Amino acid sequence: RPAATLHEPLTRREREILPLLAEGLTGPEIAERLTLGISSVKTHMQHLYGKLGANSKRQAVSRARELGLLLPAPGANAPAEPDSTGALLARLAAAQSGPAARHNLPQPLTSFVGRRREMDECRRRLRNTRLLTLTGPGGSGKTRLALEMAPVCLGDFTDGAWLVTLAPLSAPALVPQAVAQALRLVVTSGQPVQRALSEHLRDKTLLLILDNCEHLVAACAELAEALLQGAPNLRILATSREALGVTGESSSPVLALALPDTGSPLTLEMLAQTEAVRLFVERAAAVRPDFALSEANAAAVVQICQRLDGIPLAIELAAARTRALTAEQIADRLDQRFGLLTRGSRTAPARQQTLRGVIDWSYDLLSLAERRLLRQLSVFAGGWSLEAAEEVSDAPNVLDLLSQVVSKSLVLAEQRPSQEARFRMLETIRAYAQEKLAETGEAEAAQNRHLAYCVALAEEAERKLFGHGQVQWLRRLDQEHDNLRAALGWAVHSGQAEPALRLSGALSQFWEIRGHQLEGHRWLDAALSLSEPQPKRWRAKALVQKGWLEDENDNDRDYAWLAESPSLYRELGDQAGTAAAMLVMAVANERNKEPGLVLRQLDEALELLTTAGDDGGISTCLYYMGRQAVSAGHHAQALALFQRRADLLREMGDRWNMTTALNELVVLYWLDGEAAKSRALLDESLAAVEALGGGWGLYLALNVANKHTMALGDYERARAEALIIRNAPGRPRNIASGRTRLGQIDYLQGRLPEAQAHLEAGLRLYRALNDANGMGWVPPWLGCVAYREGNLDRAQALIEEGLAIQETKREVGELAFSLLARGDVGRAQGQPAVAADYYGRSLRMVVEIHDQPDVAERLEGFAKLAGVAEQPQRAARLFGAAQALRDRIGTPIPPVERADYDAALAQARAQLDEAAFGAAWAEGRATGWEAAAAYALSE
Repeated sequence: RPAATLHEPLTRREREILPLLAEGLTGPEIAERLTLGISSVKTHMQHLYGKLGANSKRQAVSRARELGLLLPAPGANAPAEPDSTGALLARLAAAQSGPAARHNLPQPLTSFVGRRREMDECRRRLRNTRLLTLTGPGGSGKTRLALEMAPVCLGDFTDGAWLVTLAPLSAPALVPQAVAQALRLVVTSGQPVQRALSEHLRDKTLLLILDNCEHLVAACAELAEALLQGAPNLRILATSREALGVTGESSSPVLALALPDTGSPLTLEMLAQTEAVRLFVERAAAVRPDFALSEANAAAVVQICQRLDGIPLAIELAAARTRALTAEQIADRLDQRFGLLTRGSRTAPARQQTLRGVIDWSYDLLSLAERRLLRQLSVFAGGWSLEAAEEVSDAPNVLDLLSQVVSKSLVLAEQRPSQEARFRMLETIRAYAQEKLAETGEAEAAQNRHLAYCVALAEEAERKLFGHGQVQWLRRLDQEHDNLRAALGWAVHSGQAEPALRLSGALSQFWEIRGHQLEGHRWLDAALSLSEPQPKRWRAKALVQKGWLEDENDNDRDYAWLAESPSLYRELGDQAGTAAAMLVMAVANERNKEPGLVLRQLDEALELLTTAGDDGGISTCLYYMGRQAVSAGHHAQALALFQRRADLLREMGDRWNMTTALNELVVLYWLDGEAAKSRALLDESLAAVEALGGGWGLYLALNVANKHTMALGDYERARAEALIIRNAPGRPRNIASGRTRLGQIDYLQGRLPEAQAHLEAGLRLYRALNDANGMGWVPPWLGCVAYREGNLDRAQALIEEGLAIQETKREVGELAFSLLARGDVGRAQGQPAVAADYYGRSLRMVVEIHDQPDVAERLEGFAKLAGVAEQPQRAARLFGAAQALRDRIGTPIPPVERADYDAALAQARAQLDEAAFGAAWAEGRATGWEAAAAYALSE
């Protein structure tokens, strides 16, 4: 069995070159004989020597004869008598007993990309099962995988591997004949072919590859079962859109090629190693040698691979278009993929020359009922459940039909532990089925059934979204989000006002939880603008929900349109609806800074909600009442309101709103200087967010946490938090916030160039968003960088730029910081009176909101001024009070402040003896924070 001792099977060219070497021909002579280039011949000879384990032509020829790949050398062991014709024929047959006689596998003309894991797994399974069927949709690469695997397995089969191509056949009766022909088995006239095959294979150790069984699946199953029963050492590797259904069969789905994970940043090198991208790039370079993956075309190549679902044939057809189009042009035309992806290899079967031809082949094999179901299922986007399929299809036996199209690889079934099965189509198959749906005139009815299913689902979810089943319902809506979007798109496109309003109104709270406020706002606007008559109930609700999703950072928006909602609810006699409308109007007025009106509306809303027994509405009302108390400086009242809200939400099982309640308590306890309690509540909030699957709630919690983490000097954790904020998908404002926070962290650590780069990037983003709050927040931090670099004029200009915006917005925390920074610049400019004025304004603000952690730094500012004024006892007392406050809360002096602080402290020490300094320091430490603030402001 000579092939078993080869290092690797010989290719067709190597088998042609080997006898010419034995004849003594030189490289150039072989090149001329075979019409090849000399360099090509040299390459083939090197490979041939390697496979034979030879170092020279003589060794190669000798080794080939030992293995039976060549006739013996003339005179070597020559028989005593001339050869008979029979002996000559036997030797000629022996000369063919190498790899060519042990298989009929074609030599691949293109490289094989990826699939190494699948190759290893399939080979392992083939050793443990006698029938392995590779299943998958058309174009997924089943045949190519089988043909790549077969040569690797040759050493396991002493009688070789034999390919049977069934695609050209149309009659089931021809299957046994095709197998016999592939095996080069001559069947005598009148002998049943199947019996002849069984007898031929009885003692063979052989791999039989049945390729493209789907249109002859019953005949293939019958033959496979018969042959396996009669030949104990036979293995069959089949490729089919569906499994054969033979006892003992093992099936292995051939999935799409691996796609880039666009959820994380990828370098060009990482992209180039992704299977789908590698295939596109290699095939594109084959038709256009100058093609290469680059920064300019990478996004388009990734888009092509993703939109074609990683289907190898589709990607190859797309790559062939690079002869005339750029990758960007191909990506732009994928909505017309069936017209674009044509002109495959002329030598490929007709069904594989176009993408449409591939899917036509599968579609035509379905029964009429299966085709109808497939068309109707194309209205789903992103997958569906069995329940959903039964609601949307008009077939009486959806389960049976769905099982059939799954078995035929046109629908994929996925099941995870403890979850119901989900089904989905590859996007290419879905696009094909949608075309068929439109052609048959069934589209409108199917879309309407899908819309009705989504409305019912969303309204049920809305009722259950804020109770103990919140996590499960959020996950379900996450799963169905693409379907819900598709249904909304159809409702708006077809002008159906009622379902559009009901669906968008029911989903608004889900959109808020998951951070899709902008998307939700657009859908509500679209629904409210439809010309079809709008039922009062659903219009009123949509107006309320639009009010909740308004951008809270846009304080200049006109909310007059909201007044329609309470009027509509009053006409309907809906007390709970009227309360909800009043509540959202109060929130709108809060954004427009009208506190008196806000409190009146909140009181009215709370009374109505209490009467209606709406705990969810009451909890929301308590939240905004608490915010009003914070703004008015009523710290204890705010704490009581937020605590009451948290208790109510905990009882309801509403984890989402619980996180916002905890975040408010986190802030209040932080302001009270209770850092440990604040961090414990923050950890509880983050745990609740994690249970909800992260999302928008995570960024809300981290935005609260990040300032505290920086103040506590935990810069490593602060950086991790800021990176999560920056990487928020689809949230440009969060990206800007994350970059700004990274700049703050770098600044506090004294990394000034890095801080400036991050802060400038954040400011550019805020300006692009026209975000006034951000445009006021960032410049003072850039001013701090300039101050530390000694550029005081620039520092003053930047801080005052931020102050001009912040003083109109009255964001107390940011305004207090900017005033402090302006005081530092005034002190450095030798203007102590200016510095004292800014320090005083900043300190009064933080005292008013009971912000103990921020008091310490203002006390230190006044202490530095006292040192400059040669008031060392005052300086020591203020430094001592600030240090006591820092020690109690756990907020260290930032590294960037350390040199300035140490110099000022040393100056105070130098002006007093040790006893006097110690006494003043101790007096300061014993002073309460409010008394210390009053002392600082006393001069």
